[in-house]
Amino acid sequence: MVRVFMGLGVIALGLLIYCAVDCIITPKHKVRVLPKIAWFFIILLLPLLGAGLWLGFGKARGGGDGGDGRPRKGPVAPDDDPEFLRTIEFERRRAERREEEARKRAEEERKKRAAEQRRKQKNDDDAAAGRDAEPPEDPTAA
Repeated sequence: MVRVFMGLGVIALGLLIYCAVDCIITPKHKVRVLPKIAWFFIILLLPLLGAGLWLGFGKARGGGDGGDGRPRKGPVAPDDDPEFLRTIEFERRRAERREEEARKRAEEERKKRAAEQRRKQKNDDDAAAGRDAEPPEDPTAA
């Protein structure tokens, strides 16, 4: 039983120290209900009750502020920022245009190569047909 009370005493002492230090370092504008000095003495004079009251009522907690107690102005995350979203959309459209232009250029190049191959094939075919189409020599003409 003594061990239990000693353990609880250590926990109470740790809570007292934590709340006292937290009260000291908390900015004035984040302290509620009473002035900081009053909270400090309540924590010291009523160790468990004072610490519980400080944690429950003494210090303003979280909730969308920027750490200085005032509400944060402007977007919180990049995807909430309209300017950021506009920039992303602009970059996406620019990339799409570049890809489309690259596709068009590649298609034009492919068509040019195909036309050049057809011309070359036609010239080769004409040249081959021209050699084969030569009239045979007339044996009587000699």
